[in-house]
Amino acid sequence: MMAKANSRRVPSQPSNFRATDIGETAVTLQWSRPTHSSENIVHYELYWNDTYANQDHHKRISNTESYTLDGLYPDTLYYIWLAARSQRGEGATTPPIPVRTKQYVPGAPPSNITAVATSPTTISLKWLPPPVERSNGRIIYYKVFHVEVGRSDSEATITTLNKTHLILDELKRWTEYKIWVLAGTSVGDGPRSHPIIVRTHEDGNVKREFAN
Repeated sequence: MMAKANSRRVPSQPSNFRATDIGETAVTLQWSRPTHSSENIVHYELYWNDTYANQDHHKRISNTESYTLDGLYPDTLYYIWLAARSQRGEGATTPPIPVRTKQYVPGAPPSNITAVATSPTTISLKWLPPPVERSNGRIIYYKVFHVEVGRSDSEATITTLNKTHLILDELKRWTEYKIWVLAGTSVGDGPRSHPIIVRTHEDGNVKREFAN
């Protein structure tokens, strides 16, 4: 009698519905089969709300217990829910779970970088963030690299900061430095800018200019 009764019921909601892997444009989902009428499931109905374009989406997926939902926007909050369907109809849906896709690293370096020697031992730097359409999320830090010309890039001194200007100090007099900058999101570093070469002032050159 119980088996017959169960066959006439739609499935109960899937259990333990969760996101097990979250990327920039895809989310892997897993769940357990419904407790009731699980033997009669023909497929699952997956729903998600796209808070970026404010649209609801729906996809019918096979009788499985995991699925990778792709084609998503990076750095976007989604609400995702699931229901099982038997020949009797669609069962109860899971509560929606919130999932935020990851950010990409920036797709471009900082722009409008200028570097000017301000003394025999200092260079003043300023720049603008990457273009908005290439930021791929919120820029949370910048890295400034400087190294004497002729030395390897791997020997560069790195300064990490969350401002768009910096004064490099304690430099050598009348020395050329190679300088480049990159921006980063919470995911990591974006591409480096083209290097700029700047020479610090010669010791006392300002006085000689005035004397002449």
